[in-house]
Amino acid sequence: MTGFVDRQRAAELMQRAGIGALVLSAPEAFHYATGASSGPAGLFRRTGAGFVVIPAQQDLPIGVVVADFNAEQTRRAMPEAVVRSHPIWIESAPLDPGAQDLPLAGRIEAGLASLARAPDFARPATFDLAGSVRQLQALLKEFRLERATLGFDLDFIPAADFVAMQALLPDCTMVDGSAVLDRLRAIKSQREGDLLQQGIFLSEAGLLRLQVNAMAGMRQADLIALYRQGVATAAAGLSHPVVTAEYVTLGARAKGADARAVAGDPLKCDMVCTVGGYASDMSRNFTFGAPSADQAELHAIAERAFEDGLAELVPGNTLGHVHRIATESLARQGLRSYRRGHFGHGVGQSVFSEQWPFIEAGSDVVIKPGMVLAFEIPLYIDGLASFNLEDQFLITPDGPVAMNRLPRRLEVIG
Repeated sequence: MTGFVDRQRAAELMQRAGIGALVLSAPEAFHYATGASSGPAGLFRRTGAGFVVIPAQQDLPIGVVVADFNAEQTRRAMPEAVVRSHPIWIESAPLDPGAQDLPLAGRIEAGLASLARAPDFARPATFDLAGSVRQLQALLKEFRLERATLGFDLDFIPAADFVAMQALLPDCTMVDGSAVLDRLRAIKSQREGDLLQQGIFLSEAGLLRLQVNAMAGMRQADLIALYRQGVATAAAGLSHPVVTAEYVTLGARAKGADARAVAGDPLKCDMVCTVGGYASDMSRNFTFGAPSADQAELHAIAERAFEDGLAELVPGNTLGHVHRIATESLARQGLRSYRRGHFGHGVGQSVFSEQWPFIEAGSDVVIKPGMVLAFEIPLYIDGLASFNLEDQFLITPDGPVAMNRLPRRLEVIG
């Protein structure tokens, strides 16, 4: 299968949670579990575009409900899965190869007839939740899970859809499986790690292009264009789709998008590069010309706090402990009242580059090998600079291994 699910670990997590299966409906979760897209129906971001059933019983296959428009793609991606389909608004007609003597319209009609659809068949305006859930019911019955306790990704499902699903699945006990999914996704497979590493390689290529070619007088949009050019050049020939998102702050106080860089301006480049649906996150900082003494000291504070926190980003420690160490480092350097909600986060498939778990004060999440975490020290000081020092790390049994190669120092550009 081409999904990323570790079935053994999934079974252990579900057993602990007391659920018989995970039932996933978020488009990102669908892709995580199958390696395939839920298709255009998923763009509506409503429940029912697709479902994935991951049984706790490992000898059962994964079950998938997907739009008929995407069914064959899903079957090719997951030949061992049980795939059921439901109709969406898109009509796709086959040609009957045995009707070559007919005109084109006749061959299309013959192809449609080969689908053996009911005489009253009609397509919905988008997709029909009830029709999708009927296919889900059939899967659950086939897996003997029709009366099981099922964990749904309720952090995605709209309230109205949840109420409708409860009525459509009266024999199931529907509970929140979001925490189980979070914990399952927190440990990355080799393939997931490779995608996240590729994102960092591309992002650094973009930042190098920016660093070499940035000049005073450029607009923020010009600087972002340099980054994108570097990413695009490095990504040439890559089979996975690549998308970037740039969180750039130019100036001692954030300038408008059309304002131009001048000597002395700081530049924060917090860049996200998504490869094959997996979003990598990193940040570097620059100044146009030599930094002021205060700017240099601010970055040095961030560097010291980064090193102190990184030393504790090891298996066995909690993420809350890492947050405390970073906070204490800033306090020792004089920033006793500086408060930051988190100093980093998990990365992977999501609608945003930041995902659970977070390096937050109250986190009791234990750092484990296989996690990929973005660790960051952001210092946003209005009137001086917005700096964020951020690297992405693979956690190994021996500690964190940086996916980044660019130095963490404050670089002079322009």
